[in-house]
Formats: sequence, structure tokens, C-alpha cells
Amino acid sequence: MGDPRLLSGGISEALITTAAGLCVAIPSYIAYRHLRRRVDRIVAQMERDVVRFADALNDRGENAEQGE
Repeated sequence: MGDPRLLSGGISEALITTAAGLCVAIPSYIAYRHLRRRVDRIVAQMERDVVRFADALNDRGENAEQGE
């Protein structure tokens, strides 16, 4: 089977590496979700603004056709 002390060193290293990886991954994921939510809100606002702008252009064009 092998010497348990030698095996425990490898297991310990794997656990430390996993913990370090989680210390990086969790804050990174939180930051990603936060930034993604902000981008989604900005895109939604831009889409609303574009629709309002297109409606305003359309209304202006219809008024011009009617001679106003």
C-alpha cells in the first residue's frame, strides 16, 4: 500500500491547492455576477432608449407626411 505519511503529504497538498483555488474562484464568480447584472441593466436601458428614439423618429416622419 505504501507509507501513510507519504500519502498524507500528497493529500494535504491537494487540499491546500483546492482551498486556494476556491479562495480565488468564489470572489471571482461574485464579481462576475455583479458586473454581468450591471451590463444587463445597461443593455436593457439602451434598448428602451432606442425604442423611444425610433418611436420619436417615426412620429416625426408621420407628422411631416401629414403636412404639420
